[in-house]
Amino acid sequence: MIKFYSEESAGFVMLDNVAGQVLTMMGHGGSKEGAVDGEVLSSALDKLTSAVAREQDKADSGNPEEQGGGDDWEEAEDGDEPKPVSISARATPLIEMLRRAKDADGYVMWRSE
Repeated sequence: MIKFYSEESAGFVMLDNVAGQVLTMMGHGGSKEGAVDGEVLSSALDKLTSAVAREQDKADSGNPEEQGGGDDWEEAEDGDEPKPVSISARATPLIEMLRRAKDADGYVMWRSE
């Protein structure tokens, strides 16, 4: 688990695989510990929001059959099979933390828990 924290917002944790994915998207892949502030924070926020938008565009333009919108749609609605959580939803807490830190001229740190 990776814990993210900043003075400008509440801390939160992500599973290693998800944290690794969002850290890679913001240009800090492979780091289990680190921090961003100033210009690096702005760059990380821009990279992450752009990457998430690209992933969302891919999901929105995909084949409805592959997205669970085909014949088995009713079965998915029954709750028998969990729906996957999008990277957009998973990255939202970090995006908000980065935005708040940027607005307050602060920082965001992360480390393995």
